[in-house]
Amino acid sequence: MQFTHFHNQFFNSLEGSFSLVTPREFDDSQITLTDFETELVLRYFGPDNILIGNTKSNPEKAKKKFFLYPDYTEITLNLLFPKLGKKELRLYLSTGAGFKPAAGLIWFLYLDHEGKLVIGSMNETEWFALGQVDDLDEDYQNSIANEALIRKGEISLPTPQIRKIQIGQKLEFQRNPLIAAYRLKVSDFKCEINPEHSTFIAEKTKLPFMEAHHFIPIKYQNLFTEYPLDNVDNIICLCPNCHRAFHHAEINHKYDLVRNIYYKRESLIEFSLDYIADFYNIKTPDK
Repeated sequence: MQFTHFHNQFFNSLEGSFSLVTPREFDDSQITLTDFETELVLRYFGPDNILIGNTKSNPEKAKKKFFLYPDYTEITLNLLFPKLGKKELRLYLSTGAGFKPAAGLIWFLYLDHEGKLVIGSMNETEWFALGQVDDLDEDYQNSIANEALIRKGEISLPTPQIRKIQIGQKLEFQRNPLIAAYRLKVSDFKCEINPEHSTFIAEKTKLPFMEAHHFIPIKYQNLFTEYPLDNVDNIICLCPNCHRAFHHAEINHKYDLVRNIYYKRESLIEFSLDYIADFYNIKTPDK
């Protein structure tokens, strides 16, 4: 399975792929690369630099260097076309080299911005939990509640803008809490997944406690140079339970949530449902 925008954002990669290690691949200590994995590897090493035949015929040519995630330790694995005239490209796993993922784990391969070919593995629980914590969200939700206008019902809609700041070596896109406050107001402080979802009255606002969520996450603003993601149509009003589900639910549940909102946002129909779903790390690996 080819990397989506989500994976490239998380791993800071240019392109990549992931799939599931089968019991046979583990037992045989070799993985037959899929279409995109093959394409990526051939572009990186060059077709003429891949050995055709068995490892013993040219051990040095069979050896290829990779960088092991997450520490980027350099490792060497054998990579070759085992038969002349065949397109079947095999990567040989090695406990000694430091890379022999167990059956059922997800293994992945990507090219980073420094030109390194990175390889790694993790279990599915870890994989689908990647990038699901927003360290800035609590401050953002508090800033929405702190807007005095939300209590007076006098919120006007600010003009959406793409605003970014540099925090150390990381670029952050800023969110305007007034835009989110406006979304909560026009949604009548009801959950957009299901308005019957109960919540509580917040002490600060004396209103039903709801949270704002960017449907296309703001961290992907770099992919939308002419379209500010911090806009009222891209913000949804959610009860705390549904908001957490967008980040932490099982993938089928998460996809249902994305689909639910997608068909309530006519302004987003120019993007496909699957295109938006890709931002939520719900693509299952090839087997």
